[in-house]
Amino acid sequence: MILENLKLAIASIKANKMRSFLTMLGIIIGISSVIAIMTVGNSLTKAEQESMSSMGANNIMVGVYSASDDSVTLPTFSEENMQSIVKAYGNRIKAIGMESQVGSGTSRSQVSSDSKTTSVTVDGVNPGYFKANNISIIKGSTFSSSTYESGSNVAIVSDVFAEAIFGSVEDAMGESVEINVDNNYTNYTIVGAYKFENTGTLGTKKSTTFFIPIKAAENQLHNSDIYGFTVVAKDGSDSAALAKDIKTLIKKQIKIEEGVTLYADSMQSYIEEASKMLGTITIAIAMIAGIALLVGGIGVMNIMTVSITERTREIGTRKALGAENYQILLQFVTEAIILCLFGGIIGVIIGVSLGLVAASAIGYAGSISIASVLGSVGFSMAVGLFFGYAPARKAAKMNPIDALRYE
Repeated sequence: MILENLKLAIASIKANKMRSFLTMLGIIIGISSVIAIMTVGNSLTKAEQESMSSMGANNIMVGVYSASDDSVTLPTFSEENMQSIVKAYGNRIKAIGMESQVGSGTSRSQVSSDSKTTSVTVDGVNPGYFKANNISIIKGSTFSSSTYESGSNVAIVSDVFAEAIFGSVEDAMGESVEINVDNNYTNYTIVGAYKFENTGTLGTKKSTTFFIPIKAAENQLHNSDIYGFTVVAKDGSDSAALAKDIKTLIKKQIKIEEGVTLYADSMQSYIEEASKMLGTITIAIAMIAGIALLVGGIGVMNIMTVSITERTREIGTRKALGAENYQILLQFVTEAIILCLFGGIIGVIIGVSLGLVAASAIGYAGSISIASVLGSVGFSMAVGLFFGYAPARKAAKMNPIDALRYE
């Protein structure tokens, strides 16, 4: 029975190729629009997730700020605060990263005859900073414990910096550079180099970050005020729960005046919120594009009504030969579903192609949403069932005698 109805449906579509194509056109436009939008949205969401994850999915940013009154004195964090966090939650923490920003300036070699210069942002960091920010040391090593404690004038530079000043990373090791920040000149010895990744957090191609021990930065700034730090949760730990616990602990240790906000936000929560927001926007736009599917469904109903009118005598003949009402109903519902299924498949192919091209055009790697593809095909079949049922039911209820007399 099902196979017979499929053959009849395909034969009817072949007999009226142009009309069938025009009927499917609304479905094709609707499905392709939805798929294209979902593909671009999925590509954007995935790119943002990867970008934020590269900054550390397990990271928890802790700090204070005043949004309303610049005259409010912000509390600072001390080494004791860090130690208390490690003592309380050490089994859930991988590292704690701290930094003290010295400022932006220029650097030049102390030995190069051509005195090449480049722009830098000087940051004092603690041992956990490199883990917290996924910074890969490609040459040399990170600072030693004694270096952090003494605040020695040593530095870790980017490969971009090393190549600009010394020609290569290898040639930069052990060399001395002079840093000028606000007309304060300080000499540093390069002990390591990191791989520069242009994520927006370590500078640009023209200016990269110049890392020094946090104690050296405090000596240069003549203060040790820290207004924020990063906690890295161990893999498998609930970073959101850990963030709440750290915030509760810090509140007990430092005085938060009116107008000052203490925050402890997990990067994972940012990723989830961003993904949720982008997903909601994508679905909303896709629903608007899905209006074309409704129009296409109305077109299917209209053509099926015309088709049934044209084939009234055929229906009368089948019923006179003993066809039951449900068999006539199933025949025309099947035809409507097949029309929408073909339109849906064509729409998926066009939509995926357009989505990948659009994602590439705006600079993102294409990412196809399998769920949206399967959902769209299923929805197109549902449209055929919904809009094809009424005409098919009308055909099934025809009186065979009246149908045979129809001219």
